[in-house]
Amino acid sequence: MLRNCFLGLGLALLVVSLAAAQENYVNHGVAGVRGLNGHAVLPPAAIFTNCGTNCTSYDTGDGYYVAGTAAADGPGQTLAIGFTIKKAAKFTFALSPNTNYTSVKGGKISAYLLNGTATGGPTTEVSKLAYKGTIPDYPTIKVVKYTSSKAVTFKAKKTYFLCETEPTSDVVMLWMLSNSDTTSPFWFQDSNSCTAKGLTWVNATGDTAPAAQIN
Repeated sequence: MLRNCFLGLGLALLVVSLAAAQENYVNHGVAGVRGLNGHAVLPPAAIFTNCGTNCTSYDTGDGYYVAGTAAADGPGQTLAIGFTIKKAAKFTFALSPNTNYTSVKGGKISAYLLNGTATGGPTTEVSKLAYKGTIPDYPTIKVVKYTSSKAVTFKAKKTYFLCETEPTSDVVMLWMLSNSDTTSPFWFQDSNSCTAKGLTWVNATGDTAPAAQIN
């Protein structure tokens, strides 16, 4: 069942409810690995997360479309969630729970880090991100790890965005919702690009934001 949240400029933020909403809490996993010297080697601390440590807590029953231009559901829908840096930090990776909703082969999310402001939305590209492997078909959901091939240092007190779009025209991916985050900057548009010039982003802040972690 689709729920349409009609916003300004005639665009509609489209979310699919897959079943009765579920909260996903995965309690397994290794927090740190002990090195030869006997000290724990911990992963870098999260700069931002609305889905718990290693993004293991999110809504498995609801996801936003990230769709190609010819997709049957939410064509062109592109999403971006914002986060503000308290002090300068180096980017290591981003995490988000994704699934290939229509199971069409060839789907591969294009993700970016973008500049922007909480009140004005995303603007210019900081870095294109990449991931290894494939995104599984629904109902399997994978917490995808996105990395940058170039070094990125976030500036203190500045807002950035994680953006996801789908370059394959007939593919529909899902970016699963966070359990309860309605305060993070959240913007969308249906132009099927994170970085094209002249994009008109629509402010969806106040709706439940997609689940993400930034390290």
